[in-house]
Amino acid sequence: MAFLEGGSDASPLPSIWLNKICSCKVSQHSIEMDIVMKTHKYTQLPVIIVGGGLSGLSAAAYLAQAGYAVMLFEKASTLGGRARTRQRNGFFFNQGAHAFRLGGAGERVLNELGVSYRGLLPQPLGVSALVDGKVHSLAPGGTSLLEMPFLPLAAKEELMRLFAGLKHLNTQALQGKSLQGWLEEEVKHPQARQFLLARARISTYTTASDLLSAGLALSLLSRQVVYLDEGWQTLVDGLQQKAQEAGAHLITQVSVKAVEVAGERYHVRLADGSRYEASAVLLATDPATACDLVFDGTHEALSRWAAQAIPARVACLDIALRRLPNAENLTTLCLDRPLYYSVHSASAHLAPEGSALIHLMKYLRPDETAEPVASRQELEALMDLLQPGWRAEVIEESFLPHMIASNAIVQARLGGVGGRPASAVPGLPSLYIAGDWVGPEGEKAEACFASARSAARLIMAQLSTGRSASLVSSSSVID
Repeated sequence: MAFLEGGSDASPLPSIWLNKICSCKVSQHSIEMDIVMKTHKYTQLPVIIVGGGLSGLSAAAYLAQAGYAVMLFEKASTLGGRARTRQRNGFFFNQGAHAFRLGGAGERVLNELGVSYRGLLPQPLGVSALVDGKVHSLAPGGTSLLEMPFLPLAAKEELMRLFAGLKHLNTQALQGKSLQGWLEEEVKHPQARQFLLARARISTYTTASDLLSAGLALSLLSRQVVYLDEGWQTLVDGLQQKAQEAGAHLITQVSVKAVEVAGERYHVRLADGSRYEASAVLLATDPATACDLVFDGTHEALSRWAAQAIPARVACLDIALRRLPNAENLTTLCLDRPLYYSVHSASAHLAPEGSALIHLMKYLRPDETAEPVASRQELEALMDLLQPGWRAEVIEESFLPHMIASNAIVQARLGGVGGRPASAVPGLPSLYIAGDWVGPEGEKAEACFASARSAARLIMAQLSTGRSASLVSSSSVID
């Protein structure tokens, strides 16, 4: 899969199994009483985290392991956000196709927190390409550019020169140039451009090459990914376990309505009217929610970030099959259409033995009107082409017609990853943000992990300087 999904080695990662945990339901009243009892006059006001996705859980684990009191509020009934996995009939349904990127912030954060996981590199066999409605099968293991019959020799030569020079390319200097602009200047052959655009879609989940930072897209071309056994829920469960073991209070089905600022003091107000005082607040949410929670949406920086953010959206169709009709077709690179097809269960444990879980996606432009029926028909037509007879094997399907894959496309006009907001909110000491739209490192889940780590470190640095003076009375609940 060297030129398709960043993988160049089919050997498995070390087999590290994650111990699952069981969460019991606890009433809101008992949670509050437990917090009151533990927050006595010799302890610090809690750090309050809004949002229980990967960013919020990672930050909660860091802070709790460092000895800080942590309260996390999540409005949904379960933690994890878009990293949640639904298990049905032995199949593990992520919310669309998920790949864990190696060698970056995700690995670093999970290793530091002691969260284990198991995954495999994408299967190197069964690879094809879809060009002008025709499927071109590649020889077993034949994913080198020379073995791609749909590319003219001139395009192959240009692409080989480009890939050979990737390690010497200064992608940081290209953060402020759009991928489309870079391709027009640097890549002459139209089919070479088409190939690179298809690869960029797989990595970034967007087809908006006129917006996307070339520096980001090119930096991802050589990065390897793995598909996680039993889905991304393993990461959610692992982070939850580490946070709770360290004493963090993770509270679901609670909606935060406002973060009230009075000088350097912060109160978090919930939907039921109760208010909690915090030593620091971390908004691990999307940019619009973070903006709305502070000063009724009027804070200048938060408002600007929310207005600038352009989400990357996809239509996702995941199909569980009793068997795979065409076992030779496991991954297809769609060159001239913004589509994705891959059988992740061929590599990772996501389906019962002999069965298959198919991931299909259509990458939507930011200005594209969602047409669920048309999107589903297009994805099903792709299945008809690649897996004839699949409809007779269906056990279950999951369709997400307009899913947000990323809260903010990494835009060239804003300076790429370096132009994203930092974790500390200007003018509001002790207020921080984290998420896939924050910080100068990575994108999607990688940015979530990196920004959570950055925010947690800033909070710890802030609180450590005044920890001895941060004593409170017997309760963090304000009547």
